[in-house]
Amino acid sequence: MPVRLTEALLDSLTPSNRDQFLFDSLLATFGHRLTPAGRGIFFVGKPRRTVGYRPPLKVAEAREQAHHMLADIRQGRDPVVERKARAARMAAGTMTVAQFAEKWLANYVRPKLKPRTVIDYQRLLAQHILPALGRLPVGGVERSDAERLHVAMARTPRRANYTISTGHVLFNYAIDLGLRPPGSNPFRRIKRYRERKVERFLSEAEIAKAAEAIEQAERAGKIGPHGAAGLRLALFTGARSGEITAIQWSHIDWQRRLVRLPDSKTNEPRTIHLSEAALGVLKTVPRIGRFVIAGAKPDEPYKNLGRAWIDIRGNAGLQGVRLHDLRHSFASLAAGRGVSLQMIGKLLGHKVFATTQRYSHLARDAVAAVNDELGAAMQAAIAKGQPKSAAVVKLKRRPPR
Repeated sequence: MPVRLTEALLDSLTPSNRDQFLFDSLLATFGHRLTPAGRGIFFVGKPRRTVGYRPPLKVAEAREQAHHMLADIRQGRDPVVERKARAARMAAGTMTVAQFAEKWLANYVRPKLKPRTVIDYQRLLAQHILPALGRLPVGGVERSDAERLHVAMARTPRRANYTISTGHVLFNYAIDLGLRPPGSNPFRRIKRYRERKVERFLSEAEIAKAAEAIEQAERAGKIGPHGAAGLRLALFTGARSGEITAIQWSHIDWQRRLVRLPDSKTNEPRTIHLSEAALGVLKTVPRIGRFVIAGAKPDEPYKNLGRAWIDIRGNAGLQGVRLHDLRHSFASLAAGRGVSLQMIGKLLGHKVFATTQRYSHLARDAVAAVNDELGAAMQAAIAKGQPKSAAVVKLKRRPPR
């Protein structure tokens, strides 16, 4: 016979050698089961569905949840899924963006992404996203909030766009956890600012100046032998600065003249081919740990190769030239010598061909130069193969008879 379930009634129960069932008189099919082990379980419906356990659930809370579950069942929805969604919405209403961002960093970013990406995300959160949105509840952030953040960073369009991309990833994670409904990402489809992409290609004369500046800085003690070697490898291999500082002595295959990195920016192993000049650099680097381009502490890589380049580029008259531009210049030099785009992509470690296509105009220039050379060679061959014209002898006219 149904009875009104109360805390006092359930507290008075003692476990026996069999399950004990009590049904509620206020809500049909809602009840409580006490197991022989003393575990209290609230249930509802036919067949019975578990609502929750006592403790921590109280009777009133269990009855309210059971009411929602019956409504879901009548409307053909899965009550378990709906219950989780309701719990997530409640959490989204109380959890701030700052609290959720720390959860995102701890559970997703730090364990799964590369250290450089982790640093970038942490910096963007601290400098831009959290000051603007950190106190808002996760479920309360609207598109207008994201738009205001973007507009406030208009003076740094590239950074502003990266901040929007980071916010998009952050709130996608909130959607995945059920803290926001699907399609509700406030950073979704925000129009990005136009970015002025500057790609500098050094001439051969400028490459020589860069090499001389590295040499002078090392002699003057402005950079150490490892920093100098790292910059020279950037010139001779076209590798990314992060790839250069990640090289360990065990990664070098001296016989095959290559470096085999187990990981790279593309999340795949990376092969860096070594010219005679690059091998010469590696043979002169002092060994003080497992990293070739070693840092200040043993067994640590060089911290900031880009800073070393900034410190010396002015001496070469190359202000504004980034370390990454040495990579572009390596590709430019290859394209100018007729190397195919596919081969340039392999040398640079590009994962997709579209990334290499930025050098297509350089390849066209090389093709045009080769075409001119071939045209001149063809003309020379034609001229060489033609028979020499015989000398013309002028005959004397006979006098009339």
